[in-house]
Amino acid sequence: MSPTHGKCSLYLFPQQPDFNVTDISTLVLALQEIGLISDKIDSQEDKHHYFSGDKFLDYIAYMGCAPAIQFEASDENENFCFIKVHRYNTPRLIHSQTQSRAPHCPNCKKPVRDWQHQKTSTTIHCDLCNTVSDIGKFNWRKMAGFAQLFIEITDIFPKEAIPQQLLLDKMTEKFNSDWSYFYTCH
Repeated sequence: MSPTHGKCSLYLFPQQPDFNVTDISTLVLALQEIGLISDKIDSQEDKHHYFSGDKFLDYIAYMGCAPAIQFEASDENENFCFIKVHRYNTPRLIHSQTQSRAPHCPNCKKPVRDWQHQKTSTTIHCDLCNTVSDIGKFNWRKMAGFAQLFIEITDIFPKEAIPQQLLLDKMTEKFNSDWSYFYTCH
């Protein structure tokens, strides 16, 4: 196992950057109803960490012959697969710190150099075609997302597991917004 493995995650996010829920308990209840999450891990009010639900493996397909998925911490390994809910007041970009890739411009389709140094809070300037576009319009190649609401599934290395269309469809149905996913490593 790679030393960064436990520091990588799969994120689900609504494709509408300004989509949010007014009450996080409504989101949690919906995720419990579809079986993605189960009980809360920590009793702290400000932490929204949950054990995986009984349908988790129906929704997330692990690649490879015999993936070793750990759903609880142990003495040998404190990294385990659980779900975190992140909600922000304004949309933000979450991207892989250790495996970041340049986003591709929505206009010229080329990778944008130095995007991390010249982006504002909501736009990026393409130095190749001189286009300024919203962050969410760039093609991040499944390595970043821009939203107010994120569902993080921990301990998943990029492309080690893929959310199934069934999950994305259920999320769309529950929240009336299309959902996508990406991977990050810190």
